Amino acid sequence: MSPSRRGAACALLTVLLWSTLGVGLKLAVSRVGGFVATVYIIGLSTIAMYAYLVAVGKAGRIVAHFETMPTFFLATGFVGLGLHQVLYLTGYSLLPASQVVIIHYLWPLTMVVLSTLVFREPTTRSAVGFVILGFLGLYVVISKGTWLRIDLSTGVIIVFCGSFCWALFSVLIKHKAFDVEIGTFLFHVFGLVFLASLIPVFGFTFDITWKELLGFAYLGVFPTALSYILWNHALRLARTSLCSNIVLLMPVLSLVWIKLVLKEVISVWQLIGFAMILGSVFLNLRYGGLRDDGPADVPAGPP
Repeated sequence: MSPSRRGAACALLTVLLWSTLGVGLKLAVSRVGGFVATVYIIGLSTIAMYAYLVAVGKAGRIVAHFETMPTFFLATGFVGLGLHQVLYLTGYSLLPASQVVIIHYLWPLTMVVLSTLVFREPTTRSAVGFVILGFLGLYVVISKGTWLRIDLSTGVIIVFCGSFCWALFSVLIKHKAFDVEIGTFLFHVFGLVFLASLIPVFGFTFDITWKELLGFAYLGVFPTALSYILWNHALRLARTSLCSNIVLLMPVLSLVWIKLVLKEVISVWQLIGFAMILGSVFLNLRYGGLRDDGPADVPAGPP
């Protein structure tokens, strides 16, 4: 099998794992709540990432790597693997999983906006137009087709803020050079530190069932830690443009799992809004004038 095909296979397996997050997270927060579930998942994912670094002989380089950019790893870990995760999982406790998946997938478009505003990256009129199309799709979803009455609930605001945090995290890591596997572990560590600092505020419990622990272990190891590793292999072996197109399958598969497992009713307006968001991401990748084939185009982690 050629390197490109192996890369495509890694990307497809990653997307398949990511697509199970919607169902898994919705079930995970059903009893213990978003914050407690986040602590367990990120904690188990951090352990899995460290075990991987030990296995590949990189564990001894962690401290030296951190010392090259301590503020960057600290702040980015807080945003991407701390604040984002709390907001994202809390959204699942407040909204139907399908709505969370759709709203959260605005992050690639928000990433375009932040790249232009924060890092002054060049943009085009077509790229701006495609971003506007995506946010119109969000309007369709939250207005439920009424156009004038917007259901701007707490859940919608929280999920959108989570999507913004992931876009910011993606932009920040795009502009830094570091070992992706060690960096990912450091993001996990400082995300976990951020979560630990919030335990006095939100509380924590060890009163969970074995079934819940197994669920947290699956979410922490497979769609999180393992997917990071597979995704970075995919980016090294295949063109970023190919990986970018494959990742468009993730929210589609997520909605399929949500429909099959959770039996959620997905409205016509949700599908229309979702099609507008997904279409705008695809159009930006193909015709927005912002593509290149370097590995920095796609963030190294689950969207």
